[in-house]
Amino acid sequence: MKKLARLPALLLTLNWLLFVIAFALTCKAQGNVLWWLRIDWSAWLSAYGAMTQMADIPAGSVWVMWILASVALTLLVMLQPAPVAAAEGQKSAQKLAQESAQDARRQLVNQPGMMDDRPELKEKILKLHQSLERI
Repeated sequence: MKKLARLPALLLTLNWLLFVIAFALTCKAQGNVLWWLRIDWSAWLSAYGAMTQMADIPAGSVWVMWILASVALTLLVMLQPAPVAAAEGQKSAQKLAQESAQDARRQLVNQPGMMDDRPELKEKILKLHQSLERI
């Protein structure tokens, strides 16, 4: 189960690694990094309309789509709550509540004289313990 929880992060890391490798190889082939600045950043999405007629898509549009998809997926993975941590948090909260209820019972047993003198207090405390056990 833990391995499945790490899968999105591993795939995202692999995506970014491939992106950096492809970027470095393209920079080496182009001779510099200025090719990145020559990408048509304003019309990259309209180039995908040409796919319906089986036309070519400019490489710059593919690069822009790859970087935007990578950023969006990274944000989704980062903002997603970790299910394992949430389950462990619930378990620790339940354990803490049980321990506090047991501590309260021990205190009641240790002070029987005070409880016998005030029956209304004893009744309220017992109701409190019962409600804590339900939680």
